[in-house]
Parts: sequence; structure tokens; C-alpha cells
Amino acid sequence: MSQLAMQEKKQQKQVDSLFVQLVDHTLLLPMSSVAEVVQHVTCEPEANTAAWLHGWMEWRHQRVPLILFEGLAEGDRQRDPDVSLALVMNTLNPAADFPFYAILIQDLPQLVRISGDDQLQEVAGTPGVPYAIMRVGLDEREALIPDLEGLEKYLSANL
Repeated sequence: MSQLAMQEKKQQKQVDSLFVQLVDHTLLLPMSSVAEVVQHVTCEPEANTAAWLHGWMEWRHQRVPLILFEGLAEGDRQRDPDVSLALVMNTLNPAADFPFYAILIQDLPQLVRISGDDQLQEVAGTPGVPYAIMRVGLDEREALIPDLEGLEKYLSANL
């Protein structure tokens, strides 16, 4: 097998992913699920809403819900007023009521390439977090893998 063919085969086994820092958790997301990282988010708050809905933001001439993942997971969660970063997410379901939603984040995401050779392992003994499939360890870091499909279903039913 040529060196180019071996290199292409190795690249096919890699998944570009992002470590995304929240207040109390880190998410591990496939890069393909992210539309854009937005700095300097301006949010239109909504009165009398659930703790997880921070409000609505304008993004590319669209009104996008801005959520607090930890508000979904832990109920009443206040955001850091100095943080103004959001991760705009592509929805998995093209027939959804909204094609995008955003998650408030604490810092710029860090790129990580996960290959078949990496030892991505479930962390045992960790408490369950709603809308998280599992907690994993990779390169001495722990992160939650979110249930994006379940989260989108919840948002569709509650927005």
C-alpha cells in the first residue's frame, strides 16, 4: 500500500472533535455538530422562562435559542455575566422547528483529533447528567458526551 493510501486510511479513522468548557462540565462534541463559535454574544432575554433558556440571540439573520446546558442538567443555574461566548449547533434533524441552537460556553473550544488508536474510555462511578450519554476520559481529561438527539427533542417540545 502506498504511503498516500496509508495516510488517507488513517485520516478516515480520525474524528475531529472539540473539548468545550462549561461552568462545571466539559463537553466532547464532534466538530461536524458545530456551525460556529460566536464571540461577543448579545442575547435577548425572555421573562418567565425555564432556567435552561438564557434567551434568544441573532445569528446570521436568524433568531436562535441560547441555552445553558447546565441549566438543563441541574435546574437553576446562573451564568457568569462576563462570559459572552456561544457555540452554535447544527441540528441533527433537518425537519426540526429550528435548524440551529446555541449553547453558552465559558472559553474557546479546544480541537482534539480522536483516532481508533486513542483510548477513549468511559469513566466509571460518575453520577449521571441529564442529556449526557456518558462521561469519558481522554488524554488525562474528562468530558461529557452529550445526547444531542435527546436534547434537540427536548428543545423542540419546550420552545
